[in-house]
Amino acid sequence: MENNLLLSKFWMRIWALLIDSLILGLFGFILGLIFKNFFISFGESAKLIGWIISLFYFTILNSKLYKGGTLGKKVMKIQVTDIKGNFIDVKTSFIRSLVFTAPFFLNGFKIHGVSSFSFVTIIQGIIIFTIGLGIIVFYIFNKETRQSIHDIVAKTYVVQDFRNKEIGFMPKIRKLPFYITGAILLVTIGVSIYSLSSTSKISKLVPVYEDILKQENITNAAVNMNYIPITDDAGNKRFVYTVTVYVNKDLEITQNNINEQAKNPELLETVKTFINSNAYDTDNDILNVVVVSGYDIGIAKQYKSFNFYKPISEWKRIFGKSL
Repeated sequence: MENNLLLSKFWMRIWALLIDSLILGLFGFILGLIFKNFFISFGESAKLIGWIISLFYFTILNSKLYKGGTLGKKVMKIQVTDIKGNFIDVKTSFIRSLVFTAPFFLNGFKIHGVSSFSFVTIIQGIIIFTIGLGIIVFYIFNKETRQSIHDIVAKTYVVQDFRNKEIGFMPKIRKLPFYITGAILLVTIGVSIYSLSSTSKISKLVPVYEDILKQENITNAAVNMNYIPITDDAGNKRFVYTVTVYVNKDLEITQNNINEQAKNPELLETVKTFINSNAYDTDNDILNVVVVSGYDIGIAKQYKSFNFYKPISEWKRIFGKSL
């Protein structure tokens, strides 16, 4: 197919993306200063705000309305065009931007009302993760047309903003990036199936995680387990259970006086949920509770965390009958 496109070089696109990321990050930082409490109250859904901003930025600026280039692309003197070198319309630019941004804003995003261990969530994670890595793979290995996945879907090319050389035919994409992305998909599916079918001890923590998510003001959580190489008097391993909870309000917690934290409902309910679950072996095991307050809008984030690390026996002594 005849054309006179001079394709952008690899590092020119990388530098353009970095510049755009800095611009969006600065804008998000300013928004965070103004709307901090509003973003915190949104919890996990605050990422959608940054996604909408990014979609608007890339869609409008990469279209013919701004002559095919974001601010980063303008600096690097590159543009987004079709195979004929024409600037793309807003609809095509939106599709391109949607495919490009979705993996980075939806990675780990939880659908309201759907369990994190449901079939729908697993499939969502597999698709988003594979597309995200696939975009990187095509960036690196598609040296023929320099198209990544979002370019292939939208049938676009990133070219230099001058046309002083001619390419008689656009070369075909080699199969290597497709093979690598396919392998990533298969590995991701395999890991997901193994995780779902695992009967290991950590599977006992799944109900704890789901119960914690039901608590008031909790927008997200994480529960994991490892063991420290120190045994108790009976020679048993001591496990450390780390429970991280994200709250949708600005917290002011002092770590110096843990006994006063019984008044904090998020901490109390998290400890209570874990201890009543009987997911641990003995009171000598460690429960590490991390309470996180802040926001993440995708293009900017600000968090502060409060860490409480104590043996379960100590938690029971502190909270006493509250448990």
